Amino acid sequence: MMGQNEPDDKAKLLAAMRAQPAADLQAGQEPPAADAWLERRLRVFERALNALEVRAEASARDQARAVAQLEERLMALAAASQAKPAPEQKVERKPEAARLLEEPEARAQAIPQEKPIPTPLALDPLPEPAVSREEMADVLQAARSKARPVEEPAPPRTGARMRWMAIGALSLVALFLCASLTLGDSARATSSEFRGDGTAYRRVAAQGLSRTIAVADSGDARAQAALALAYLRGAGVSDDPSSAARWSAAAAQGGDPMGQYLLGALYGQGEGVKADPVRAFALFSAAAARGNLKAMHNLAIAYVEGNGTPKNETKAVEWFTRAAERGYVDSAFDMGVMHERGTGVKQDLTQALKWYAIAAKAGDAHAGERVEILREQIAPAEVRVAVNAAANFTPLAPLESANRLPAF
Repeated sequence: MMGQNEPDDKAKLLAAMRAQPAADLQAGQEPPAADAWLERRLRVFERALNALEVRAEASARDQARAVAQLEERLMALAAASQAKPAPEQKVERKPEAARLLEEPEARAQAIPQEKPIPTPLALDPLPEPAVSREEMADVLQAARSKARPVEEPAPPRTGARMRWMAIGALSLVALFLCASLTLGDSARATSSEFRGDGTAYRRVAAQGLSRTIAVADSGDARAQAALALAYLRGAGVSDDPSSAARWSAAAAQGGDPMGQYLLGALYGQGEGVKADPVRAFALFSAAAARGNLKAMHNLAIAYVEGNGTPKNETKAVEWFTRAAERGYVDSAFDMGVMHERGTGVKQDLTQALKWYAIAAKAGDAHAGERVEILREQIAPAEVRVAVNAAANFTPLAPLESANRLPAF
């Protein structure tokens, strides 16, 4: 069995073995040449030593277990010898294996009390390993004194560097391919209703429109609305209502009020798509609710004409007023018409003159003609009231994001 201080002795022995080469080098000795064979033998000896230690510990545990079992047997025999003999019973014939197992107890019961208890045979100790720990330690110390660690040269990094360079080159090629494919489809839209590639006009796009195309391709709703407007006006590209409808549909689905208004106008006029007044009215309603002035004006006209919705002149006046109060000139002129005719509102020539004067001040020539006509029809005092109201009129600030597209 191993002693209690053997782990400490082992740690000290290994520490001394590891410190020996360093001490020799500090003394100025020349380090011996590396011997790979000795290093391998050293590792084999270390593993053998560990295996022997494990076996020794296992042997110690087995011996302790055997001693404990013998002590229990002795205590059982002593208790059986002091007990009274049991009454004679009919002996039943038992199997041979059971009889052999019970024979030691029967012989123990037959021993008289006055006789001494026989001492059990001691177990022979397990054989010691062929190589003792002292010998193994000497071998390890001698091997360490003749061998030192060999620093393996680092593998060349040329191959890894070339691989990274190749990967970078392939990534650049893939990036250029993706960019060319992205710029090749100018009329892609998210709506399943619009089909076709629309790529013929991308090739003639001006340089200033290239960023708008790229941003629109990435899914930006405002850039998609700007691109749809460019196709409608032929600004930098050939005018193409079908491509305008595709891009405005994509912008409308993204919730952009300009895209909703443009798509509503295309449905209302039947350009690039089949005319659909009901859908046009729904798109105008959505854009007007988000603050688009043109959508407000077109929504009011739809209510006046009953186009895509039942006629509702009161609603028309409401939307004309909202747009006119925010400086939309056409709505201001139509407000003059509604007040002059008494459509959707009580007839009031003074209010009609006021709105005509506001539109004329903004540059509407037809409004200027109506101002001159109404001046002859109403009293001078009422003319002064209307003209002063028009001169002091300050429009409300419209929502910038709903009425103006940014430059890309």
